[in-house]
Amino acid sequence: MKRFFASTIKCYEEDNVLVVALGDDAQAPANFMIITRLDDDDHASVEEGIGFHTDQAEYERSDAIEKVVLCPASLEVVVKPEFVEFFGGSRFLAELPRGSDAVPEQVAVLKSALQTVFSGTQVERLNTTD
Repeated sequence: MKRFFASTIKCYEEDNVLVVALGDDAQAPANFMIITRLDDDDHASVEEGIGFHTDQAEYERSDAIEKVVLCPASLEVVVKPEFVEFFGGSRFLAELPRGSDAVPEQVAVLKSALQTVFSGTQVERLNTTD
């Protein structure tokens, strides 16, 4: 399992692409994961419009996510078996910041963004932040 501390969490939309990005540095992260969603007519399924990229891979792959688990202390992404070699592992865990007043707000924004990204998909989602 690839694990890192996500000191930076960004959830935004750019050019009609929803982006959820977690990294260990705001400017030049050595460890990161990025989940994107582009809704357009070029994809046969919603899942094909969802991309996943990490510092372990050279580029983003679509329809690669099997499951996401959001907990108060972490976000875990599990990739589909056929993408394990490409990503260099099957599980990626971003440990979320603790101990500041902004943390509950960041987790709430992350939760909302993930719900939007995976809405209408077959990706298994577990949320233990409720």
